[in-house]
Amino acid sequence: MTSIYLSATFPKLFVPRCSGLTADGLVKIIQFLHECKGNLSHVRLHGICKMTNDHLDVIKSLICRSSQQDAQALYYNHRVHEVLNTDDSRPIDVDVCPLCRNVRLVFDCTRKDCREVKDSWTRCRGCFFCVARCETCGRCIDLEELGETGLACSDFLCMDCWLKLPKCSTCNRPYCERHSNLKENLSPSGQFTCQECTAYATSLESLGNGY
Repeated sequence: MTSIYLSATFPKLFVPRCSGLTADGLVKIIQFLHECKGNLSHVRLHGICKMTNDHLDVIKSLICRSSQQDAQALYYNHRVHEVLNTDDSRPIDVDVCPLCRNVRLVFDCTRKDCREVKDSWTRCRGCFFCVARCETCGRCIDLEELGETGLACSDFLCMDCWLKLPKCSTCNRPYCERHSNLKENLSPSGQFTCQECTAYATSLESLGNGY
């Protein structure tokens, strides 16, 4: 659903995940608003299909300069994908991913070492599809960590956050905080069984009863 917020000075356009709106149509809407109301102060476009760098350049040219100076870093959190934060002061929510060159939400790294090395090959600013990020702290996760920090859910955790969480008593894998409600056979001491291990135990029991 398209939502247009008009302030006293500049209009704001919030259309995240609007599947019925094309990138070309969006540019026309913003150009129309620009002609009627002047430059926009904020736009939220995450999820608009087939958005290109050319579309983004046009949109950025129609955003007021004072808003562009207020741009802030964006750190990963699953709620960034799920909830529209109207208090976010960034003028535009999407950017061109420096790795895949697609227009998406582009995240900065919370790890201090990565933020200080801006232009080296270790640079990890990118979209969620290009850079694996910790569900808890938002920092990048390297391939070695991915191999050591298996979860009982589909998300990712860095080693520091993985070590802090309780593990399944069978497979020694934790759930991230977002999926902690999936724990089975939870005891007062905090021990639990993950859904996969519970299902496996149930299938073995069924096979045993069949003989």
